Amino acid sequence: MTQRPADADATEALLKLASKTVDDQLGREQKYPELSDFFNVDFSASYAASDPRQQILRRKRAISLPDKLFEQYNLLECRCFMGLFPEIGRVWITIDHRLFLWNYTDGGNYEPYEELDQIIVNVALVKPKQDVFYEKVDYLLVIATPIEVHLLGLAVGSGSSQHTFYITNMSVPTDNVAIRSILGTADGRIFMNGNDGRLWEIDYQAEEGWFSKKCSKREVVASPLSYFVPTFLSRIRVDPIVKVVFDESRQIVYGLTENSNIEVISLTGGAHTRSTIKSSYIFQEGRRKSSQHRVVDENSFKIADIHILPLTESKDVSLLAVTSTGTRLYFGHKALLDYNSQRNLDQANIGPYLLHVRIPPTFDNAPEGVLGPQGHYRIHQSLYSNGVFIAAHSLHDAADVLIATAPDSGPINKLSTASQPGISNYIPKMDEKAMIAGLDGKIWGMSEVPGVDYAGPIDPSIARNELATQLSRSAREYLVLTNSGVQVFAKRRPIDALQQLLLDDRGLESELASFFTQYGRVESCAMCIAVLCRHPGLSPVVAGSHYMSLQSTMAPINAAAARLLLEWGGKRTPSERAASERVASSTVAGSELGRPVSQSSSGQYTYRHTALSLYLARLLRPIWKRKVIKVTNTVRGLVDSEISDLVLTAVQKDLFTLRTVLNEHIQLFTPNPIVTSNPPSESDQIEIENANAESKSLKAQMLLITQCIEGIAFVLFLIDSKMSEAVSNIQSESQQALLGITYEALLTTSKGHDLCRELVTAVINKQMGHHMSVDAVSDTLQRICGSFCNPGDVLFYKATEHLRQSISSKDPADIEDHARESLRLFKKVPFLLVDETHGRNKLQGICKDYIGLKFFPGAVELALSCAQDVDPSNKAAGYVKDGMNSKDNRSEQYAQRIICYENTVNVMKELGLDSAQGPLSSFAFHTLETALQFDDSLFHTFLYDWLLSHGRSDYLLEISSPYIEEYLKQCTLLESTRDLLWRYYIKVDDFGHAAQELGRIADSTRYRLTFEMRLEYLSLAVSNAKSYPVGSDPKTDNSRLLVELEEKLEVGNIQLDIILTLKAMVQEQSRLAENPQADAASRQEARIRAQDIDNLYQSCSAQLLDVNILYHSYVVPLKIYESMLAIYHASDIDDEYHVRVAWEGFIAKVFMEAVENGRSPLTDIEVRIKDLGRRFYPSAKVTPIATMVQILERYPYLRQTAGYRASPGWAVSILRDIGFPYEALFDSFHSIIETRKNEWIGPRASLVLIQDIEFLLRAWLAESHGTAILVELNNELGITEDEWLLYGGRNGTLSATTPTLGLVGTGSLDRFRARKVEDAIQTYVRMLEAASWTPTPVAGAFDENLGGSTPQLVAKAGNLVQRLQALRGRLQRLY
Repeated sequence: MTQRPADADATEALLKLASKTVDDQLGREQKYPELSDFFNVDFSASYAASDPRQQILRRKRAISLPDKLFEQYNLLECRCFMGLFPEIGRVWITIDHRLFLWNYTDGGNYEPYEELDQIIVNVALVKPKQDVFYEKVDYLLVIATPIEVHLLGLAVGSGSSQHTFYITNMSVPTDNVAIRSILGTADGRIFMNGNDGRLWEIDYQAEEGWFSKKCSKREVVASPLSYFVPTFLSRIRVDPIVKVVFDESRQIVYGLTENSNIEVISLTGGAHTRSTIKSSYIFQEGRRKSSQHRVVDENSFKIADIHILPLTESKDVSLLAVTSTGTRLYFGHKALLDYNSQRNLDQANIGPYLLHVRIPPTFDNAPEGVLGPQGHYRIHQSLYSNGVFIAAHSLHDAADVLIATAPDSGPINKLSTASQPGISNYIPKMDEKAMIAGLDGKIWGMSEVPGVDYAGPIDPSIARNELATQLSRSAREYLVLTNSGVQVFAKRRPIDALQQLLLDDRGLESELASFFTQYGRVESCAMCIAVLCRHPGLSPVVAGSHYMSLQSTMAPINAAAARLLLEWGGKRTPSERAASERVASSTVAGSELGRPVSQSSSGQYTYRHTALSLYLARLLRPIWKRKVIKVTNTVRGLVDSEISDLVLTAVQKDLFTLRTVLNEHIQLFTPNPIVTSNPPSESDQIEIENANAESKSLKAQMLLITQCIEGIAFVLFLIDSKMSEAVSNIQSESQQALLGITYEALLTTSKGHDLCRELVTAVINKQMGHHMSVDAVSDTLQRICGSFCNPGDVLFYKATEHLRQSISSKDPADIEDHARESLRLFKKVPFLLVDETHGRNKLQGICKDYIGLKFFPGAVELALSCAQDVDPSNKAAGYVKDGMNSKDNRSEQYAQRIICYENTVNVMKELGLDSAQGPLSSFAFHTLETALQFDDSLFHTFLYDWLLSHGRSDYLLEISSPYIEEYLKQCTLLESTRDLLWRYYIKVDDFGHAAQELGRIADSTRYRLTFEMRLEYLSLAVSNAKSYPVGSDPKTDNSRLLVELEEKLEVGNIQLDIILTLKAMVQEQSRLAENPQADAASRQEARIRAQDIDNLYQSCSAQLLDVNILYHSYVVPLKIYESMLAIYHASDIDDEYHVRVAWEGFIAKVFMEAVENGRSPLTDIEVRIKDLGRRFYPSAKVTPIATMVQILERYPYLRQTAGYRASPGWAVSILRDIGFPYEALFDSFHSIIETRKNEWIGPRASLVLIQDIEFLLRAWLAESHGTAILVELNNELGITEDEWLLYGGRNGTLSATTPTLGLVGTGSLDRFRARKVEDAIQTYVRMLEAASWTPTPVAGAFDENLGGSTPQLVAKAGNLVQRLQALRGRLQRLY
């Protein structure tokens, strides 16, 4: 199985570390000061000494005007003007009424325009408004003559092809105003000014309107004085505007007048506002701020030029004015003014305000005669763009020199990025470089050539930081137009200077050391890495007087760069470290760029590693914080890449090159092994930790580089695959997440990775929707972005393809084959189906498809495979075992497993397993069997719970798995499922455990069971224990189990009797309490007793009780004699006294109940004793024969019972019905006669005893020889029918077929017993014959209750002697 990457967490941690590194490096670059930060003083004049190798500008080439244009110039009759259009690569030249666009790039070609007949005095190039002109028109040429201003369309040719003019027939009159300057805005507006002091706007549209012309002009805001000038004097010059500039970012037009006033016209809002920065304010404030320098002189003060500073360059500084002496005056917000400046404000001025005066540079090596008599420059034209200032200084009427300044980025960057958090007293200093260069001819115009942005627009927040942006675009170039041609200057960047040093003389170590000191080791090493990577922003280097290609200089420069990285890119020396710490503790901290991103106080990365981090961050800056997609059409839901494919490709290419260089020079960037002492010292340990941290950081950055390369490749793939379709096919939540995600999150977070996977799935689904193979797409994705489409993804897509073919096929064999193949592939990548975001939907969809294909086992197998993969360590089981705390982080694995299980039971539901009726189908049985084969305890529990919840407990009893028994044990905790475990044991023929479980249920108080149910469980337990073969389980003593259960059942039956007795007692007491005939006290006493007994009833009914508790808490207190005897029987108590008391108490109780109910007491006693005696017989401990004979034989003759006539043989009959044998009874009766103990003293007692013995012997004889012998004896003795009835003939007339005298039993007389009986009879006869009956003797305790007169007793004794002799004679004949 293809597993989820084992190091997924480690990979994510590395990406997080690399992302943090990039963020920190980009954040440090944004510490570069804002322009206004330098204006902490009123003026500044510091410039770095000029280094020939690092001059600001280097002259690339000079291009002379072509001879053909000189020939045209010779035809000049009136005026000639010229200027620069670098946007289209042309110089414009007017000779009288003719216009020429000269292609200075090739030096010879030009396009003429000669359709006008008026002298051309000014030309401007502007962008047209949208949807006004033909779509091929890229620009408008605004051509001003003294009479009219014409608009001419221009289509820019590609490459070296010529530009094309388009006649627009649009023009406006000038009203004889000389047009001095023209400017256009990005949205196509055109402004112009003339010598009338007014600002005009040209309005133009595609068609004429009812009240508007196709082309017209209107005054924007008139000069304040022009409103007071009469019409006939309207052309009088009222301080006319000589130059207009437009701040596109702030929508402000600035106009410089002849008298050095600056008009400020705001175009925001409906009404345009106009204000003036007066020349007097500028002069006075400038002189005050520069009091130590005589650069602002009243006699020479004149503003020669103005330039805007857009918001992208500065938020607070908006305007730069250049005086004729070269002084730069910066204007901006009032909030930046100091106290003195605000105090001297002209209240009429509403801004901007003069913030800072920048003194022009001086040059020790300037050519003689450069400065004028007063030592001032004579500036007549200037150029300013993003920190670079270039001015034209007039030497004389025929020649100019060029003065240039630019920020010295090295010191500024070192100090600004080194400032520590919380330190706010760092004061930026405006450090600039300056240079002067001679020119041939007079300067007519200067302009910067639009550069090539290699990776999209530069972030405005770092636009002024040259070190941060030098590789983001081509080297800046400037065009200087003179009367002899065009000269091209290139801005020398720090990396250009480094390349030149590396090429010119690789032995000049001092200059290299100076370079590293100037820019810092980290920045210098970062530039060396850029050189090694041959970054496309590098410029050709100069060898002598010729430019050499990068290819030709690559080898020597690369070797030198690698050497510098090795020599200068290592660890800080102790002295450097100490110096860094000292600086860190001062107001300006040491450079953080030499430290690790997340360092301890003791740890530092090497310079080259931090340089690598910086270089990587700069490569990623164009995309890092940018969003991946943007909405292009809200209604139709169309999206596109936020960043163009050209920019993405450029960034990807740079990253790929960096990865290649790192792989080639990996030893250069890998920390060197640490040589330690033995044992390692504390400093050694720190070095080891730092080296390990750097190795980890390097690994993280290498991983990030690969991730970015593949991530960009994936986005480019989406662009080519119609991104809108792919995005529209993912979930709405994911669409919203995608709209807000940046490249940083996409490339370094699991969320971004998941979104990419969703998009890949959407693309694949689109392919499948068009019935196209996915192999080509998946192979492409795996090749270009393996981390976003890894081998597991490919398997997933192939599995999806097989599933699609299975669904679309009509052949049953193909359906099954493709379904099984898809299952095989899906099982290799189950983690793709249960990922953190949308995996559950994938799994659910696949399972639904399998259900539709009737591939039920496959759906179950897939879902359970996914469950095991999502939680391979089975943390969910531990989570359940530990109580399922919601704060436990294992709850996530549990939730994911449950999702997989739910898909499984959905299959079961489809098969009807949720129905409580009907047997399982073969499909269902096979599917359930498949599920049960998985060794997943949590799933088994989930499945069993599901079956129970749907009333299919019968299925549980059919399941054979290692988990079912444990599960059923848990089920016994519930009332509704208590019976499942013992039923399961019986199902599997485990009767011993079934008996144990049944016994446990009977004993348990957990369940709501009636006592009868408890006895039923005990009875079942005994039955199962009897079915349990002895020795079948060595851990269980089978015989002992059976004994324990039987004893418990016996005690339970006793308890049931007690319960029934208690219930009857409660009812009796309740009846008495409701008896209206009883007095109130009696009724109250009955109620209390009823309540007390009911409490006992409830407690006794609640559970099985121990025999001791029953005896002492219920039986003895309540005198429940039947139960008392039963307890003696169950407990094997050998205590004749307590047994006798119990029997006597029982008999007395029965007697009282009979009397109270008006029944015959002896009859009730006879019946009850027989029942109870049979219950305990033959227990000699509970039914001792001697005790039973004595109790029953004497009971009819007690005082309380003497009034009730007992039938002959009453005691004998009861005892024989209980089961006592004749011989034992005979011995017991005979023993009483022999011992004559207690009450059995005297002739009357002997007569009663012998009478019952004679009855017993007759019955014994009948038992042995049949009742016929009794008929014979009766006939022999002459006993009548009435007399027979007196002796026990209870069933009527005695006949040969009469069974016995109502007696049943076994045992017969034999010769031995007969001889013993004969001897006893002889003894009885002698006793009777020897007895004296006159007067009536009273010898025993109850002789007086035996009754009868003397004659009666004599008669009875005589008759008894006859019967005894007859019996003896019969026995003698028989034996």
